[in-house]
Amino acid sequence: MGGGNFTNGEVYPGVLAQFRALNAAGAKMCRVNVYPSVYLVANDWGRPNPRVLDAVMAEAHRHGITPVILFEYYADYYKNIGFGTRAQWQALGRAFAERYRPGGTWAREHRVTGWGVRVYSAMNEPEGTGLGAKNAIPGLGPAAYRNALEGLADGVQGADRTLRVVPGGFKNANAFGDYKLDGLGPVIAPLLNAGKLDGIDLHTYYDVDYAPMEGRYTSSAQSNFDDVKRACGVTRDIRFYATEFNYKLRGPNDRARPRMTEADAAKGFLTGLWDNLGVVGGDGKTGVTALAFPWNLFNDTRRDREFGMSTALDPWTPTARGRVLQMVLKLAEGMEFVSRDPRKAGVFVLRGRSRTLWVWQNRPAWTDRTGDAFAIADLPRGTSKVEIYGWDGLRRTVPVRPGGTALTISGLPTGETLMFLGNEG
Repeated sequence: MGGGNFTNGEVYPGVLAQFRALNAAGAKMCRVNVYPSVYLVANDWGRPNPRVLDAVMAEAHRHGITPVILFEYYADYYKNIGFGTRAQWQALGRAFAERYRPGGTWAREHRVTGWGVRVYSAMNEPEGTGLGAKNAIPGLGPAAYRNALEGLADGVQGADRTLRVVPGGFKNANAFGDYKLDGLGPVIAPLLNAGKLDGIDLHTYYDVDYAPMEGRYTSSAQSNFDDVKRACGVTRDIRFYATEFNYKLRGPNDRARPRMTEADAAKGFLTGLWDNLGVVGGDGKTGVTALAFPWNLFNDTRRDREFGMSTALDPWTPTARGRVLQMVLKLAEGMEFVSRDPRKAGVFVLRGRSRTLWVWQNRPAWTDRTGDAFAIADLPRGTSKVEIYGWDGLRRTVPVRPGGTALTISGLPTGETLMFLGNEG
């Protein structure tokens, strides 16, 4: 998990505060977004400018954070700088990958081993910007978009076949139920099926009216991912990326309903967090999530009430949603998924460091076992207690009888995600 943005490689006190915020949250990754005026010399598509990110890479490494690079592009740039040919995008990708990949020139110059940028992406939220089917700029549109991503992938993977390339995050599936992503999804499906593109990045903003999780599952990251693959003709088991997600803090359209509170948003955010972390592939159980970044850890609620996850950046002072993130990363530290069943039971299980964590999406339509009791049939031997957590932290602790391997916990709340932490010894 991680956050963004770190823009154009700039390093100043606010950027350093963002790195400290990631450390405080327990996150390990970040998104570095860079614009044509920076990733190109003098806006010249024939002259990539990879050294521009050296300073932010140094700080990321110092803080133990691994970046993802996003090459930004918006339609209003086209008139002044054009778009770049497939060959030019290929040269751009190769230049940046050669410098910032593990073992690349930056790593060798700084005597850094085992660290570098492994994921490269381009064009955040490209739908409706003149690259999709609607209102396409003459000469651009889906074909040009596909060529750019194929060129970027060829360049990055020409530097190192283990590196991954993905499209910048899409918004239309979640926002509008447009699973063909303004016509961009079907044209890149061959690149996804061939393995040139590693996966799809989907932005999920749960909303009390427009993308609700209350009583329905269709606005979930898992459901959107499945629908996009089906609509676009993606047949390979691709990976899932989420460089933006959050539960939007806003009032309902119906004024008769009470205004949403930060507590309401935090409750929804916990469900959304596990939704994004637990996405599975075609078999319904194999995890395919590559990364999940909430938006926005760094924004404070004075200027961004809907998405801001802090009340101060330096030192990072989290809101309830920020504390949810911090809590989950602490509870799950050192653990790995051992099972995932988001489509039916809504249950995830993680293990590590003599602990087991069960996660239950106890919401109607998110689980087939909604109720006020949760049965654990596979307690590891030696488990002495199970702690029950909700969005607001530890709720209660249930002792386990010596030698017990099964436990049913009753009296639980419904309509929210619950976590059960088993401690051995």
